[in-house]
Amino acid sequence: MSTITVPRPQSERSALSRVVLAGAVMAVLDIFYAWANWVVAQHVITTQQLFQSISAGLVGRDAAHAGGMPTALLGAFLHVVIAFLWTVGFYLAVRTSATLRRWMGTTRGAILVGLAFGAVVYLGMNYGVIPLSAAPRPMPKLTTQYFINLVQHMVMVGLPVALIIRDGEPR
Repeated sequence: MSTITVPRPQSERSALSRVVLAGAVMAVLDIFYAWANWVVAQHVITTQQLFQSISAGLVGRDAAHAGGMPTALLGAFLHVVIAFLWTVGFYLAVRTSATLRRWMGTTRGAILVGLAFGAVVYLGMNYGVIPLSAAPRPMPKLTTQYFINLVQHMVMVGLPVALIIRDGEPR
């Protein structure tokens, strides 16, 4: 007796592959924006300091900046881990919420959910994660840069994650 294996359609990529792709896209787009804004355009920090500022949340500002390249590499690693944690959280929310699944069933709904998710990530990081970290900073002021960063997270973080996770979700 022989067995025939029928391949799954490409549109039904595995949940794991979608989460990995979405997390990677989030990590790359978010750090690219931060680098382009703070290092290239505004010249306020170096690339190494950008990544050290991320590791400061775990080891503190002084240790992060004194740590040189190792704490910069730690910051890069932490950035990717955080991106994947937010992505997994989003995936689980979509899988367990009938309302979110319904919204994700249309392109328009997925776009709106993605934009909202990007805002949740930005607000969650600024009002939850960073204040509780080893390098808390004062609450952000509602400046033009604040709103630029908020929109950046909506478009470059939330939107791609939602559209990638949507691919293959039951509708």
